[in-house]
Amino acid sequence: MGPQPAHPVGASPSSSLGVRKDPFMRSARYQFVAIMGAWMGAAGIEHGVGEFLQGNIAPDGVMIQSWPQSAFFQSLNGEPALTFLPNLRMTGLLAIGFSLLFAVWAIFFAQSKHNRWILMLLAIPMLLFGGGIFPPILGMLIGAAASAFRSPVRQKSVGGFARFLGLSWRWILAACCISWLALLPGITVLNYYFGFDSVPFTLMIMSTAFLFLFLAYWSSILHDRLKL
Repeated sequence: MGPQPAHPVGASPSSSLGVRKDPFMRSARYQFVAIMGAWMGAAGIEHGVGEFLQGNIAPDGVMIQSWPQSAFFQSLNGEPALTFLPNLRMTGLLAIGFSLLFAVWAIFFAQSKHNRWILMLLAIPMLLFGGGIFPPILGMLIGAAASAFRSPVRQKSVGGFARFLGLSWRWILAACCISWLALLPGITVLNYYFGFDSVPFTLMIMSTAFLFLFLAYWSSILHDRLKL
């Protein structure tokens, strides 16, 4: 018999040594879920801090304000949230805890098999226990976006405008982050420090943020397809 190959056919040296690199950890889709998941988790934590600081008092109802006495959040109506607990301090603790778990899972375990369901499940107590309105709802959408991790991107040719979006993925993600920063804390900074308060302007920033959120996810899929 002739000499045996150093590594099995189709295997890399790293795989033969037991070191495996998960392709999903390097994918644009993973980076999108990790970054935006961390963002929504941080927003939920911010809600929880405001509720915790209100102390051991009972809310007036299911709908609450995370920062009712804060002039900084006045333009956002005190940051609305929901709670089904009779204590705002406990609501804040749960909001911080579940939001932190959501962010950690999105960053470190986004490639796991059941990531979609865990992220979506974590977003439910975020919504019910003081994590705000938009952060948990968007968290559910991010969890749904993570469902594609264990389904390979279909090998279709990408051309024209789709190719441009795929190649521009990092710029689109950067624009997405900037637009969400413009929404929060941008809107509150303009109102608190400069007295600028415009509902049409706020709606425009909000629409832009959601548009780039969608484009960032779509372009991440196209980017991964171009890499195949």
